Amino acid sequence: MTARQKNRTKRELITDVWTECGSQSVGVYELELLQQALNESFGVVESPASLARLLADEGIPLRHPEILEADSAWREHRLNEFFGATGLDFATVKTALGSVNRIEELRIQLVDAGDQSKLKSLIEHIREVRADLLDQHTLIAREAAQWLAVWLENPSILENWLSLRRHSPDFLRKFGG
Repeated sequence: MTARQKNRTKRELITDVWTECGSQSVGVYELELLQQALNESFGVVESPASLARLLADEGIPLRHPEILEADSAWREHRLNEFFGATGLDFATVKTALGSVNRIEELRIQLVDAGDQSKLKSLIEHIREVRADLLDQHTLIAREAAQWLAVWLENPSILENWLSLRRHSPDFLRKFGG
């Protein structure tokens, strides 16, 4: 491996692999190649949508239906990888609290096991879940997104913070007792 290969950024790796594959547009096959290269070089896997966005910024044509399908399947797989077929549920305060507890329990298991790779993947996945919640524009989705923001910043304070938050006048006004 040359010094250039060792020191290249993720963006450089993505564009280099894209150039080497010789395709005219981006679809499932190309995204899988890029994900594999990122995993081998950096130990991370980007979502198909984020890879497609980067390549589109470079002016590379996208095969949109394939990308949407690949991204949807990738996200579903990641959700199942961490939380099984039941996934996470942020529809009500009760289910949202249960989901946040499942997230924290998994984080603790990964920390105890010393599995930094899966812990990084979990954190990235929760960032995506939070972004999806912010897009929903419901009271409970915004509330849960706030909880996840605290978890992402400092997971060890989440339990105490949630207890204080659930007793706050604002929370009680919005969601009752």
